[in-house]
Amino acid sequence: MRILITGTSGFLGKSLKEHFEKEHQVIEYSRTGESLGVLVYSNSLDLVIHCAGEIYDATKMFNSNIVLVNELLTAIMEYSPKTRLIQLGSSAEHGPMPRASNEQDAINPVDVYQATKGAATLLCQGYARQFDIDTCVARIYSGYGANERPHRLFPTLYRAFFLNEEMTLRDGFHDFIYIKDFVRGLDILSNSQWPKGEIVNFGSGIQSSNLEVLNTWRTITGKTGNVKYEPGLSKAYESKVWQCDTAYAKMQYKFETEYSLEDGIHDFIKEMK
Repeated sequence: MRILITGTSGFLGKSLKEHFEKEHQVIEYSRTGESLGVLVYSNSLDLVIHCAGEIYDATKMFNSNIVLVNELLTAIMEYSPKTRLIQLGSSAEHGPMPRASNEQDAINPVDVYQATKGAATLLCQGYARQFDIDTCVARIYSGYGANERPHRLFPTLYRAFFLNEEMTLRDGFHDFIYIKDFVRGLDILSNSQWPKGEIVNFGSGIQSSNLEVLNTWRTITGKTGNVKYEPGLSKAYESKVWQCDTAYAKMQYKFETEYSLEDGIHDFIKEMK
């Protein structure tokens, strides 16, 4: 396959590029290079995996998370309507939930990031149903792995345990999915026929608190780590439930995670070393 992957300088995009380029021709998109329209027009693409987006700067989220998706959908519609698109969504689109979230749950954002990612999902569904574009939104829950940015939880824990860097850990609740599991899920999608406008949630189905993660690190390493734990959520609107209902991914795509949290941490440490 000829696959265009955007956002290859980021965690997910880089991990997906490393996987797919082993067996496929991968074309990378950069904001400083050719436009998405030119890349779609000139490359006879089989698949686009759209990972590019803005997570932290709210002033850039509209252009990065909505306008760029619309540009890509328009280019596919005009120049290459047989090209399939996997848009990387986020579990954050659901907003706070009282239970495990599933693909049928409404978008209910409480911040700009959640709103813009949710809007991108709706755009993909709208183009799919009006213009017969083959789109699928793959929502990842809390992914972690060796290509993560240094400030993220697992790289910070690694430095606290192996480089003795001091860190402060606040409360938080997440459904952690190891990057190798998520990449395998995207590989399954790339070889599947999905209904146009599809949404698939990718998580482990198991929620862990940050304190549970810390204690797992301590058990695995036999170290306490240079970690100061402070109870209390870092944001008032953060949810104490952040969990994936994995039933649809299992039923429709036979996807289940292979890495437990313990297995993922073991492999993460090995990769970091």
